[in-house]
Amino acid sequence: MDTIILPGYSLKNKDWAEETKKELVPKIVSRIVYWPHWEIGQSEEGWIEKEVEKILANEESQINIIAKSIGTLVTMKILKSKPQLINKIILCGIFIYDFKPGDEKFFQVLESINADNVLCFQNENDNHGSFADVEKFIHAINPKIKVISRPRSDHEYPYPEDFIKFLCD
Repeated sequence: MDTIILPGYSLKNKDWAEETKKELVPKIVSRIVYWPHWEIGQSEEGWIEKEVEKILANEESQINIIAKSIGTLVTMKILKSKPQLINKIILCGIFIYDFKPGDEKFFQVLESINADNVLCFQNENDNHGSFADVEKFIHAINPKIKVISRPRSDHEYPYPEDFIKFLCD
């Protein structure tokens, strides 16, 4: 089963995505979605919806998703549009401190998903959302989803061994 890596918004997330992909080999076949604004320098209006449409148009069989930051929001929109497309989801660095008004409602789709198919990693003191705040946010939607804390104070998520274990179980 293919795994799609949906990185964070800024260009530095390209390195995270490429390193994650490299670390998954050979156990997991994956590919990265490269955001168009990395090339042109700024995002267009509605870019998230355009990316969701592209992903939905190109996927016919079930996929796994590893998402970081804004990639978690893209994942929620994919899940809402076509829930049968997604097998397992790994969410890293949910950016609740940077939500635009209404972003939180997209995560409500998690209330109806099998919690065994979702794993969330949140660094203890991530500046885009602390572990305590993200755990509270996720558990208010679906208390069965496992939210794992990591003792870091940044927005980096170098946990490929954990990703492999979850996706291969």
